[in-house]
Amino acid sequence: MYTDNRRAKDVYLGSQILGASPEKLVIFLYEGAIKSLKRAEFALDNSDNKSAHHELVKAQDIINELKQSINQEVAGELPTNLVSLYDFMLNELVKANLGKDKGTIGPVVDMLSELLESWQEVLAQQNNI
Repeated sequence: MYTDNRRAKDVYLGSQILGASPEKLVIFLYEGAIKSLKRAEFALDNSDNKSAHHELVKAQDIINELKQSINQEVAGELPTNLVSLYDFMLNELVKANLGKDKGTIGPVVDMLSELLESWQEVLAQQNNI
C-alpha cells in the first residue's frame, strides 16, 4: 500500500519526466540504471539473488532503451561506438546475473557514470547558451 508521501513522490517524478527534454530523459535513464546496479550489488552482498536478478534485468531494460534511442543520423562514429558500448554493458550484466557475480557490475556502473557526467555537461552547456 502506498503512503501519501510515496504517492506524492510518484506524482512529482511523473511530472518531471513528462516535462523533461530528451537530454534530461537520458540523464534520468542513466541515473536509474546506476541506481538499479547499486541495488543489485547490495542484493548480491546479502545473498538476495531474487532482488539482484530483478535489479539487473531492470538495468538491462534501461540500457536497451538507451541503445534504442541513439540517433543513428549523427555524423561520425559516436552512434556506432555507443551501440557497441551498450552491447558490452548488456553482455556483462547477463554474465553478472547468470553467475551472481557482482565483479562485472562495478565496471558497468563506472561506464554509465562517465556517460552520465558527459550528458550532464551537455545539458549544462545548453542551459548556458
